[in-house]
Amino acid sequence: MSKHWDVYLDYIDEKIASIALDMDVWQEIDTEEYNHAIAVKLKIKDPNKNGFPIGSEAKKINEIEVSLKEVVGLNHIINVGRITTDGTRDIIFYSNQEKQKDLIEAAGLLIKSTGYEFEVFSIEEDENWEFYFNYLYPNQYQQQHMGNRSVVDQLEKTGDELEVARKVDHWLYFENTKMLGDFVKAIKKEGFSVEEESTEMNEQGKYSLAIYRTDSVDLNSINEVTDLLVEISEKYEGEYDGWETFVVNK
Repeated sequence: MSKHWDVYLDYIDEKIASIALDMDVWQEIDTEEYNHAIAVKLKIKDPNKNGFPIGSEAKKINEIEVSLKEVVGLNHIINVGRITTDGTRDIIFYSNQEKQKDLIEAAGLLIKSTGYEFEVFSIEEDENWEFYFNYLYPNQYQQQHMGNRSVVDQLEKTGDELEVARKVDHWLYFENTKMLGDFVKAIKKEGFSVEEESTEMNEQGKYSLAIYRTDSVDLNSINEVTDLLVEISEKYEGEYDGWETFVVNK
């Protein structure tokens, strides 16, 4: 539905999982109307060691998924995401009524001829869109990793030497100066320095803080840094708001 799709990695039953999600679909439809969650589970024929399809099979499964979404999308069934893990792919849908029969028929027509094993099942929810928000939607750490990946990808395109340590700036927001001050004391113990600290509220009623530290910005390194800042900021009721740095070339 929306154009804002993204992907992140997680663990499900101790197995690595790739979760792709329409991040903004809930803002563009009436979730009270589309209130029935359904999944199509495909069994991957030749998964890699992480349980993911690769090469020509990955292309084939993606083609099946696209075709299925196009067909059922004409019948008030919308695709909101997919989960790939442990040799299976679950394609997740929400419908505006119990459309499981229609999805079974569409899956049968599109998938049976490909030779893939599949099943269609309803996802039971105690509250509307509970599965989407509590199971599919990334937590704050995962959302930050997604943002980190976007910045790192841009740096890579410039030929940045990501492993070279350099000054990295970070921004945070707090609702009161006491918590901001306690946070500053905590992050100074982690080697961070204060660049700028506001003494007046902004238009959103928050106090801003800019800090920095010398770090590498390869994805693993910057994920560790932002995990630390998200963790400490949560302790002091703050909001981590991202980072930036300058390009380091050979």
